[in-house]
Amino acid sequence: MMPVSTREVLDEENFMSVFEARRLIEGRYGKLIPEPEFQTNGPASYYQIPGRHQRVGFIGAMTNLHFCESCNKLRLTCDGKLRPCLGSYLEFDIMKPLRAGASDEELKQFFLDVVDRKPEQHDFRDNYKPGRKMVAIGG
Repeated sequence: MMPVSTREVLDEENFMSVFEARRLIEGRYGKLIPEPEFQTNGPASYYQIPGRHQRVGFIGAMTNLHFCESCNKLRLTCDGKLRPCLGSYLEFDIMKPLRAGASDEELKQFFLDVVDRKPEQHDFRDNYKPGRKMVAIGG
């Protein structure tokens, strides 16, 4: 799960790491089988559940220290702001260039500029307060 709540909810007594979730699942179903060839456009790592036609995906935003390196997401909010990182307050108003009649090339450059502003790390560990509900952020 992505940690999109107030910092208090993310405190240790409320937090379950990817490692703990895997341990619990493996305790019930057996050792999970990595599926590196199974790829989606998201950040999850997928595993096959032994003896079943099911897989489980883990998103280790808090557990995996290199999580942000592989993030390829932008989020479009319900009010037209483009966010380069779910765990950051950065937002860029895409409505301004759209309303101004921006060309395809100008919009492409806008998106590239937003991608260039993706932070190296999210702020989930640093007293993060999302300021928006997930339904308003997009995702």
